[in-house]
Amino acid sequence: MTKDVAPEDEGVRPFAVPISEGFAQEAAQTLRHYREMVERCLGECEEPSQEAPVRQDVAWIAATPDPVGTARGSLHGMLLDVGGMSWETAVDHVRALEHDIGRKPPPVWSPLIIARAVLESCLVFDYLFDPSISGALRLARGAGLWRKDSDHSANLAKILDQEVQAAGLSAEITRALANCDISARLSASGKVTGYVVDGEASNLDYVITERVRERLPDWIPMPYGLLSGAAHGRPWMTDRARWIGRETGGLVGEAATVMTAIMVVMASLEMGLRTWQGYFGLDFETDLAELDQYRQIMSLRLMGFAHATE
Repeated sequence: MTKDVAPEDEGVRPFAVPISEGFAQEAAQTLRHYREMVERCLGECEEPSQEAPVRQDVAWIAATPDPVGTARGSLHGMLLDVGGMSWETAVDHVRALEHDIGRKPPPVWSPLIIARAVLESCLVFDYLFDPSISGALRLARGAGLWRKDSDHSANLAKILDQEVQAAGLSAEITRALANCDISARLSASGKVTGYVVDGEASNLDYVITERVRERLPDWIPMPYGLLSGAAHGRPWMTDRARWIGRETGGLVGEAATVMTAIMVVMASLEMGLRTWQGYFGLDFETDLAELDQYRQIMSLRLMGFAHATE
């Protein structure tokens, strides 16, 4: 797969140049400022509005007779904790990306891999707190993810010789969901495929490519294949880095990789803010407009830094 000449039809593409020190510094600062704008937005938010879906969920659960109502309240509280942890995980990876962009030697594919972690954490948050779904479907989704997580734990337990503990966790989840009057959906072979809450059904998990396509802002093209290719070291991606670094014998990262990672992160955080706004009945429209304007301005500015000549 070695290339001795550049593809004839490639031409000059924006950001298709090696990462310069000036570009890296400006890109990291741009991402840092965007993150701080998002954190400031959430730090200044008020109490949920009376019409907020979160209040509707709480009211619906409170109206459910005990002991089911209390059990569902505990499950809803757990989902809120999981959502908060997912969001904090996303922000932590954004901070990691800020540092990765500016390291020496410059990164090759790692920015895309870190951006993927941000996206997937934001997707969990968005999946659980999608403001367009009912409280019953929200609990069904949460039950599915909880069961799926226990399946992953069981697989790991086989390696760590902790199968007894894993079986105990699975039994605990089964009891907790039964207390919530949440019914399992079974395949013909008896395998759990999802859950039903008051007639609302959900699978165990979501198809990530479908969620990315449906939920990310429409200003960003479908990025997941690129992120996955970087994470799995696909030759169709690594080969280009090798061609660019053919004179030095190493891999050379491009400004385009950094820009793609930054755009994915910005899109993911925007998606997350819209979910915060919708589920908790907040008003972030002014903030979202400012973030969008900043993204567009800094995209052009970073292009200048990427193609600057000494």
